[in-house]
Amino acid sequence: MDYRAQERYFLASTLRSANCVAVVMGLAAMSGAFENPRDWRVLAGAAMLLAALAVSLVYAPDYLHLGVNPLRPARWAVRIHWRIAAAALLAAAALLAGAAISHSLAGAIAASACAAWLVAVTVLAHALLRAGRNAGLVGPYFLLVDTLLIGALVRLGHIDILLAACLQAAACHLSLLVIGRRQPAWAILAASLGCVLLAACSRRPALLGLDCALVLASAFATLLLVRLAQAQNARNIAQALEELAQFTGYTPARIRELWATADEQLAARWQSSGVASGTPGQMAEWYRQNSELYMFAISAYNLAYKRIKSNLGVLRAARGTCLDYGAGNGELILELARRGHRAAYYDVDGVSLRFARHRALRYRLDVEFTSQKLELRALAAAFPFDTIFSFDVLEHIPDLSAELDFLVSLLAPNGLLLFDVPAGTTASHPMHLNHTLDPRAYLAANGLKQTTLRSPGRGKFAFYRPA
Repeated sequence: MDYRAQERYFLASTLRSANCVAVVMGLAAMSGAFENPRDWRVLAGAAMLLAALAVSLVYAPDYLHLGVNPLRPARWAVRIHWRIAAAALLAAAALLAGAAISHSLAGAIAASACAAWLVAVTVLAHALLRAGRNAGLVGPYFLLVDTLLIGALVRLGHIDILLAACLQAAACHLSLLVIGRRQPAWAILAASLGCVLLAACSRRPALLGLDCALVLASAFATLLLVRLAQAQNARNIAQALEELAQFTGYTPARIRELWATADEQLAARWQSSGVASGTPGQMAEWYRQNSELYMFAISAYNLAYKRIKSNLGVLRAARGTCLDYGAGNGELILELARRGHRAAYYDVDGVSLRFARHRALRYRLDVEFTSQKLELRALAAAFPFDTIFSFDVLEHIPDLSAELDFLVSLLAPNGLLLFDVPAGTTASHPMHLNHTLDPRAYLAANGLKQTTLRSPGRGKFAFYRPA
C-alpha cells in the first residue's frame, strides 16, 4: 500500500467533508433562524441531529468503504438503527414515567409506538442480512421505513417540520452510505422522496425551499464522499490484488475468496488441530504451516480503514533503526524502509515471510529478514533497535514475560517499544491466549518508562528503555 497516497487522501477527505458539513450546517442554521415560534426544544433537537450527521459525514464514508468486506455498510446501518431504537425506548420509558405524574399520555404513547416501530423494522433488517443475503436491500428498506415514520410523526403533530427536515436529511445520508449500486440515481430518488414528504407536511411554505435544500445537500454530500472513498479503496485493492496474484499465481476471484474466508479457516484449523495444548515449538510449527492463510487474512486486514489509520499513526512514531517483530506481510517494515529507516523483519519462516521478501525485492527496499532469534540478537548487537513494533503477535505466544524480556534486550538506550496484546480467546480468534500478566506493570517493574505518543492507535502500549 502507498501510505503517502493514503495520507494525502485522508487530508483531502477531511477538507471535503468539512466543506460538506459547512454547507449542511449553513442551510440548517438558516432554516432554524426562521423557526416560529422559536421553541428551544425543537432547536436543541435539530442541533443534536445535525451534530450526529456532521460526525457521520466526516467519518462514516471512509470507515465503511475502505476495506474488502462488502457486508460492512449494511451491518453498520443495522447497528445504528439498533442504537436509535434503544434511545427511543429510553425516551418512551421516561415519558411514560412522566405521564404517571402529569396525566399526559399522548407524548408517551407516541414515543412508545415509535420505539416499537423502530425495533420491529430493525429486527426485519437483521433478518434480511442473515447468512449474508440481501445486503443491497438494506439501504432502500431503511429509507422507506424511516420516511414513513418521519411522515407519520410530523402529520400527527408530534415533531416540528424543522426536525422532520433534519431527520429526513439523516435518513438520506444513512441510506446512501449503504447502497451498493446506481448511487447517483439513488441519491436523486432519496432526495426527491424527502422533498415530497416535506412538501406534503410543511406548515411553513415560505421555508420549504430551505428544508428541501438541506435534504438535497445531505444526500449529494454523502454521494460525493462515498464515491471518493470507493475510488480510493479500488486503488488500494488493485495494488494488493496485483501483488498477491504475482506472488501466488491465484486469480483475483480466488484471492477475494481467501480474503473473505481466511479468518474462519484459521479458526477451524486451530480448533481441529489440538495444538492449543501443545508446546511452544508445536505452536510455532502450526503458524508456519498455516502462514499462507495468515498472509491473506493480514492482507485483508491491512485494507480496512481502522488498520490504515492505525498504521499511519504507528509510522509517525518510528525513529532510527526499526524492527517489526511478528511482521507478517511486512506492511509496516517495508514502508519504514521506503521512508529511509534501517529496517529489520522477524517472523516464522513461512509463506508470509516469503511474500514480504518478494515485495521488498519488487520495490527495491533494503530490509533485513530473519526468522531466528539468534540472528535477531546478532543484528541488535551490531545496531540496537531504536524502535521495535510488535502488533497482533504477543497474544499468540505462551510465555509473555519471556517474550517481553527478549524484546527489551534488543532495544537501544532510549529505544521505544510499541506493542499490543489483544483480548484473549474469542470464537473468531481461538488462537489468542488468555494471558494474566499485566504487560504495563511488568515492564514498569523492570525499569522501562511508559510514554504517550500522539497517535499510535487504540490499545497500543508505548515504553522506552532509559539510557
